[in-house]
Amino acid sequence: MSVDNFKPTIWSRELLFSLKKNLVARQIANTNYQGEITNEGDTVKIQTPDAINVGDYDGSDITFQGLTSATQSLLIDRAKFFAFLVDDVDQAQSNVPLMQAYMEEASFALADELDTHMFSLYTDADASNVIAKEALTASNIYGKMVEAKELLSLNNVPQTGRWAVLSPAEVSLLEQSSEFTSASNLGDDVKQTGIVGRIAGFQVFESNNVAEANDGTDDVRHLPFGHSIAWTLAEQIVSTEAGRREAGFSDFVKGLHVYGTKVVRPKALGDIRAII
Repeated sequence: MSVDNFKPTIWSRELLFSLKKNLVARQIANTNYQGEITNEGDTVKIQTPDAINVGDYDGSDITFQGLTSATQSLLIDRAKFFAFLVDDVDQAQSNVPLMQAYMEEASFALADELDTHMFSLYTDADASNVIAKEALTASNIYGKMVEAKELLSLNNVPQTGRWAVLSPAEVSLLEQSSEFTSASNLGDDVKQTGIVGRIAGFQVFESNNVAEANDGTDDVRHLPFGHSIAWTLAEQIVSTEAGRREAGFSDFVKGLHVYGTKVVRPKALGDIRAII
């Protein structure tokens, strides 16, 4: 049987590698709590530490602060599969570039769906980080980015590692700004998926998957900005299998990708609202 020599471990690893490469959201989220995921429905526990108090020292005995940590749960609640047919799995595996191309296509589809879901989490951004809707232009987009910078700074969000995600329409406006530094001038950063440059302290990514919604009056594009501490992503390829299709004369390859996402620090996530 042509599927007897299918190597699920190898192709699961290839799929996960390609998936990470294609994701914009994964580059701007943290995976600190990924833990050990075995299937959909798993729960990852997230510990959020207390702030540390600082006091004046006058030579007398010091008081020790008792620490506690809040616990949040990250539920692995999303499961996406792919399944495709090939004439002969063994032959496909022997042609490594062809099999890699199959997995690349599968991973791109999974990444596209994950990005879309991740960018829908703008609704969990802290209300203080919402920038009022306005039609963006080449003359006002830099001001919006400066406003976003100020909001994060007011919330003590680290300056290093800040990012913003724009659609191609806003990137086009941004590129007309003299303050914009294109990716071609950023050295190795240009190798990252979706990165287009830097402005106002933000590393700017481009994506077609930023959320759009009607607020009852206008169609609005929600452009997220923030820091990787804001949200977390835990994912795993839990299964890749091959078998013989009962109907017909071909083999199948299928895989299951499970993941969960959560905004864990809302004050580190913001939303620029652009009227479309």
